[in-house]
Amino acid sequence: MGNNKRKTAKAQSGTEKRVKTDVHKIGKYLPGGFAIDPKMKGVMVTCARGKETQAGKEACDLLSEYADKLYGPILDDDSAEDGSESIEDAIAREVAQAKKSKGGRQFLPLATGTECVIFIRSMEIEPSVLCHNVLSDLQRSGNKRTRYCQRFIPVDETSYANMDDIQVMMNRVLKPYFHADGQKPTTFRVIPKIRHNVKIDRENLVKTLASAAGHGQTHTVNLSNPEYVILAEVIKV
Repeated sequence: MGNNKRKTAKAQSGTEKRVKTDVHKIGKYLPGGFAIDPKMKGVMVTCARGKETQAGKEACDLLSEYADKLYGPILDDDSAEDGSESIEDAIAREVAQAKKSKGGRQFLPLATGTECVIFIRSMEIEPSVLCHNVLSDLQRSGNKRTRYCQRFIPVDETSYANMDDIQVMMNRVLKPYFHADGQKPTTFRVIPKIRHNVKIDRENLVKTLASAAGHGQTHTVNLSNPEYVILAEVIKV
């Protein structure tokens, strides 16, 4: 009977461990806990395998620095602290600061479930403008500012990884660049990158995006020196 109890305890312990591991995995990688939601803005960053955490911190620091230059610094309510501040006022100030951080342009690294790729979420910036500013400055200075980050890819909006949702999203994203009032002819190129997804056909994605950009306009495709590059990054399902 004692043996049975030990076996039962071991079995329960093993079950608990398996459940713990599975929950952790779901929260981090599987669709039910996928951290990137539709209509997010941000920057996709690539890095060396196993360096995702370091790259996320490095990217957030660099993007914050350039966001402050481009948009102005976010006011820090900590300056309101003084010896006369009541406990109630201090709590109210901290709550307000926390809300501002969650809804503001503070950069937050999110797991993508894909090695060597992280997503830096931010809401109150234009990712294409910010990335262009960062990369132009780095090109001019010639100074290497990152150790772990390899590529910065602006993401003006996210959607679910299926063609129906992609089509709805791309009409919003492409409009300011290709269908604005008084639109002049321009050139463009579509560059797709598909990771861990077998449902999206690469050729179909390129044709769909090119058709949407050029619809009703006289824009032309230029593979060597386009005015605009449409980056389509697909990760998982």
